[in-house]
Amino acid sequence: MAAQAELSLLPARKPHWRVWIYAPEACAALLVVGIGTAGLIAHSWPRQMLAPWVNIHLLFGLLVCGWVMSRYQWRVSHSPAMLPADVRGLSRQLSHIVYCVLYGVIGLKQSISIGSALWHGGAVGFSLLDESLRHGPDTPIFDLHDDFQLFLASGLVPLVLVRVLAFRLWLRLSQKKPAVS
Repeated sequence: MAAQAELSLLPARKPHWRVWIYAPEACAALLVVGIGTAGLIAHSWPRQMLAPWVNIHLLFGLLVCGWVMSRYQWRVSHSPAMLPADVRGLSRQLSHIVYCVLYGVIGLKQSISIGSALWHGGAVGFSLLDESLRHGPDTPIFDLHDDFQLFLASGLVPLVLVRVLAFRLWLRLSQKKPAVS
């Protein structure tokens, strides 16, 4: 009886209270992966709808950079006793987000192309590269009209941003003098 009385004094938790913590991040992930996939599929209706107004690859890069910046800001502001050794873990966590987004976009694009080939009947093309890259050494290395190259460039910018943010944070934390007690 005493154990039941003590348990009833504890504040009751809602069963799904943690869902609301991760819901904004899950929505951001779905938005970023959706925009990235629309940028890789040439004849998709979201891309044709957004193409006249917005550079979809730039939008994808900015969304990933914004997500990385918000996670960086949240982590730095919610851990007041961060040490210079913790910066490596933060850098790995932020890089993990970028890599998961890139792999998610590529996986979703491949799944859509396989589903489309099976639905409409035809050959399944597993190549992510444009046809012009397979024509020999006379083709340019970076083509501004190749979606996959622009997608990779848009994913490389957030990775560089992660390294720059981690280095700046490490410099700031290593220059602080520890308090002598």
